[in-house]
Amino acid sequence: MKKKLLLMFNPTSGKSQIKPELWQIIDVFVKAGYDVTVYPTQKRLDAKETIQKRSSEFDVIVVCGGDGTLSESVQGIVTLDKNDRTILGYIPAGSTNDFGRSLSIPFEPVKAAQCIADGTPMNCDCGLFGEKPFIYISAFGVFTDVSYETPQKFKNRFGHAAYVIEGMKRLKDYTYYHVKVESDEVVVEDDFILGFVSNTTSIGGMKNRSEYEPLFNDGLFECLLIRKPSNPLDFQNILTALITQDFDCPGLVKFTTRKVRFKSSEPIKWTTDGEDGGEHKDITVEVMPQAYRILVKDPD
Repeated sequence: MKKKLLLMFNPTSGKSQIKPELWQIIDVFVKAGYDVTVYPTQKRLDAKETIQKRSSEFDVIVVCGGDGTLSESVQGIVTLDKNDRTILGYIPAGSTNDFGRSLSIPFEPVKAAQCIADGTPMNCDCGLFGEKPFIYISAFGVFTDVSYETPQKFKNRFGHAAYVIEGMKRLKDYTYYHVKVESDEVVVEDDFILGFVSNTTSIGGMKNRSEYEPLFNDGLFECLLIRKPSNPLDFQNILTALITQDFDCPGLVKFTTRKVRFKSSEPIKWTTDGEDGGEHKDITVEVMPQAYRILVKDPD
């Protein structure tokens, strides 16, 4: 009996580059021995809801869209019993595709489909922001609202350059937040302009060039905090440290953790996987170890 594959795609992600190559993608999966069902998502959270309802019908669920579409899908998968969590495949078709970059998935849809057909399941950690699962980043502060406040048409036209353009607008009037950060590894209280917990080598289309390379199934996420600059020279030193990946800079706090809590006297606006994460005064971010499986290319 043929294995069953559900191919879900977001018609509004990126430049909708999936549509001209849809039949070629289907052909790749048919040649690999799959009986393919195609489903275009209809609304926000449709990928999550479809997986929750139909996961048991398929051997593999392939998601085509941006990181937000993949995040929705993982949210659906991890709500199921572990034995019912169908293997995922990912065809990046968004504007920036940070998580796709991190997993070295080709951005050409047909090549990505072939990698899924030839791939091996990899266990992957998932984050939990309060009670909401996320795949690669939760963040607050300067630039973190760029992704979900940038108009979709603008993102479709200019790709990840749209994020940079929107982010530059915020440099001159950044906000800082007084936050107490608590984990087993670090306890720090200070004024910060940005903080994030992540499991990715790429944020906003920019690759992390440090020696740190996240292991996607080690049960640890990276936390980076940027202190409020006290003067223009301090600000420049922090920027230089970020560019050179010098995490010994006094303006930066960096560590890996399984669980971290952020507390503030005022509500702070967060983003998770590039989407609005709401405002919180007290939020815990932790890792769900090896919460789902995703098909990736075997290392050479």
